[in-house]
Amino acid sequence: MDTPYLVEEWGLPSPVVLLSGDGHYWIGLDYRACSALGEPSVTWFDTDSGAELPLAADFRAFVEGLQPLSRFE
Repeated sequence: MDTPYLVEEWGLPSPVVLLSGDGHYWIGLDYRACSALGEPSVTWFDTDSGAELPLAADFRAFVEGLQPLSRFE
């Protein structure tokens, strides 16, 4: 529910729905390439550098691609 405020405060593109972040980095549902009724991609945003990294084509692909932390230790 804070997405509109946070998008404006941190200069993020719109329309997005933020899922997680701390101000400098965010993960969000990115609706820029689809309509409001379409499937948004999942994108990582770096507000310090302005970089964007597509993480998944849609939310389902994002969730299915998650791995346990133990896999990286």
